[in-house]
Amino acid sequence: MRLIFRPFGLFAVSLLLTACDRKEENEHSRAPGQNEPAPPPQSKAPRPDPSLANWEVEVFSAAAGQQLDELKRFLKGENEVIGQGTSQGLTGFPLTDVVPEGAFHIRRAKETAGTERDLMAALRALRESFPGASASLAEIKIVRVHLSGNTATTELSVHLAGETLQINAEWNAEWTRDDPPALLQLNTTRYEECERHGTGRLVDSTGPVLASLREREQFVRSIDHWMGRIETLLGIEMGGWHGLTTADVNNDGLDDVYLCDGGGLINRLLVQQEDGTVLDRSRESGLGFLDHSFGSLFADFDNDGDQDAAIALLSGVLIMKNDGTGIFSSAEAKSFPAAVPYSLAAADYDQDGDLDLFASCYVQRSGATRHSFVARPLPYHDATNGGRNELLRNEGGLRFRNVTKATGLHPGNSRFSYSASWEDFDEDGDLDLYVANDFGGNNLYRNQLRESGRPVFTDTAAEAGVRDVAAGMSTCWGDFDNDGLVDLYVGNMFSSAGNRITFQDQFKPGGDPTTRALYQRHARGNSLFRNLGSGRFEDVSISSGTTMGRWAWSSLFVDLDNNGWEDLLVANGFITQEDPGDL
Repeated sequence: MRLIFRPFGLFAVSLLLTACDRKEENEHSRAPGQNEPAPPPQSKAPRPDPSLANWEVEVFSAAAGQQLDELKRFLKGENEVIGQGTSQGLTGFPLTDVVPEGAFHIRRAKETAGTERDLMAALRALRESFPGASASLAEIKIVRVHLSGNTATTELSVHLAGETLQINAEWNAEWTRDDPPALLQLNTTRYEECERHGTGRLVDSTGPVLASLREREQFVRSIDHWMGRIETLLGIEMGGWHGLTTADVNNDGLDDVYLCDGGGLINRLLVQQEDGTVLDRSRESGLGFLDHSFGSLFADFDNDGDQDAAIALLSGVLIMKNDGTGIFSSAEAKSFPAAVPYSLAAADYDQDGDLDLFASCYVQRSGATRHSFVARPLPYHDATNGGRNELLRNEGGLRFRNVTKATGLHPGNSRFSYSASWEDFDEDGDLDLYVANDFGGNNLYRNQLRESGRPVFTDTAAEAGVRDVAAGMSTCWGDFDNDGLVDLYVGNMFSSAGNRITFQDQFKPGGDPTTRALYQRHARGNSLFRNLGSGRFEDVSISSGTTMGRWAWSSLFVDLDNNGWEDLLVANGFITQEDPGDL
């Protein structure tokens, strides 16, 4: 892999971080419909150009990564021999029960100093802790590189999983600086086991649910397949970043699924049957649009007892009325001249008895980059040149009015917004709004309805301690510590390359330390904020162990094991190419 700097200012760094991460992130990610990942390529992965001045850490990281691939294959039972060396602390240290009962049995190391052992013996013992004596998934990320003389030390983030056991750990690895480097020693600095018992299991039912669906080929084909068959030069938009929604559209007590897709590919409404399979009712329902669609939301916007639809299209938001049986008709189309809506959030912010809509808009509409992912954020670490978000007030009769400016939402309202969520975080009786933004700080809009009698908003993110400058993808609310106050979780993007590069002395030498720190924060990952009351939050992301969500997109608080404590579910990944290790 060649890492090339171009004179794009701050954006050059984003290209470098993204190129590194796409190669090394989520090797188990794959295109929808593939039951098993393809075997890893046999040829060696390309390395960064060694002639790149001052970036020896990335050259070494690529070389060490190839050696770690051998180690991962060993842990998965695909080979029996790896490099030589010794190991301290990989096994043999005492474990303590954290959650001794329930669906998940969690054990953590009391200490990480162990007896020095032969590396192969230690790794073999680790592998044999899994049923079948091998892990089905092995991820090892290089998050720091320290070069010193003839040796190098790397900090590694380790995730191993089998059918019932998951191991999360952090290792320090010492290497020679030969070509290729030889692994000398591994030390465990953090260790955790999570074992699942009979309950709490999630089963992939995609195949059985879609088995009788004639139109399933649309879902199992990769984006490359469709990009090669749909002519974008004729104005048909294609790409990723499409959402899905569940709702009971026909009032039969069963949740149905609505899938948005790219231009030229029909949006699909999959209606659930009693046996758990689905039938395609896209055309019959009136929701089978061919327009490029990003997200949708189903809610009872006219208070008649059924779920209406709001769909974020390339041109704006389309409101569709449900007749109660799952047949929809167009009620109103709201054109967005300034930006493209990506996701929608509904709430009765003005307490007039009907649901209003907030549209998160990612990029500006003007010019060739009106919705392109590669539109350059300026400045990269805290961009303000994104799309302008819109708040639509429900006027009744499925008619909506744009009240964004009137409600005080315009300042700081152009920040590459991906998603938003409503919650009364300050417990004053009205709903507030949190907006997750890519390439910079987020917004917490506090509703002043109860205080002033008018539903106007003030951005209090910095004051509340939740500005969270990072790659904001999603946000959700939940009381994770059961103290009666609603807490906040933000899905961002963890970057191994960002963690390595932004902490190097040669990264932005002589630059503003505050800006440098924002780049470092951008790579850290997800955030968990504990509500302290009185409008203040505490960042407990690192202490709670919730930063590592990989390239996180969506997040949700949910009690997975019914033990009375809310867990976190994080969706992650990216568009997978032919090489399943491309991320």
